Amino acid sequence: MTSHPNSPFHLRPAKPSPTDHAFILSAFDSSLPLLASIGSHEQWGSTPFSQRGDFPQETLKELDQSEEYRLTGKSNMDGLRIFIVERKYHHDDKEHTGSLSSHLRVTSDGQCFLPVGFAYVRENWIPNYVKSQHHLPMPIIHSSTEIGGFLYLEVMVTDSRVGRLCRGAGAALIRGMREYGQGRGMKALWVDGWAGNERKLIRYYEQQGFRAVGDWSHTRANNVPWMGTLMCMEI
Repeated sequence: MTSHPNSPFHLRPAKPSPTDHAFILSAFDSSLPLLASIGSHEQWGSTPFSQRGDFPQETLKELDQSEEYRLTGKSNMDGLRIFIVERKYHHDDKEHTGSLSSHLRVTSDGQCFLPVGFAYVRENWIPNYVKSQHHLPMPIIHSSTEIGGFLYLEVMVTDSRVGRLCRGAGAALIRGMREYGQGRGMKALWVDGWAGNERKLIRYYEQQGFRAVGDWSHTRANNVPWMGTLMCMEI
């Protein structure tokens, strides 16, 4: 999809392939120990995503829908696109990747690329848990034929299992989503983030160019409040 001369990262569309499906599930799962290690275990809990009901099946459906929208421009999931960020893999990186080499993508000319993160983005869509917070300044939802809509960054995960190789991957994903939005004629990129643990995630998004527009909290099934911040940047 996109790469920059001074960046080691390359963005590409995720495919409904066993390799991409396995990478996304394993990266979701690997995020939980990392969050726990930095005091953010309440963000996503401790149950591996791959063991959460039909999450693996739903992930594969989302990959199918993302690819259908890429190929046909038709979507049953609010213009969902899933992108993977990867970087060129060198044999001397093996100490940082270990068994993750099973996720490698090999090009026709023999180059190897290691996935180090992914992002889900939707068009003119707001998640219900945000939409129900009536005090928040919501983006205006445009029809698919109108110009000037917005993208919503639904989720972004970088794979901490590869150590230093994922540093900067989040920034590369956000930059790629901005460029994708510009190409689609969108005017803004929205995201929400967990505001607990001294707002570490929110500060990260601010460093990437987002501005906070409002806070809220809602109670989850375990009666633990989930604190969130809605954020936006112009693109």
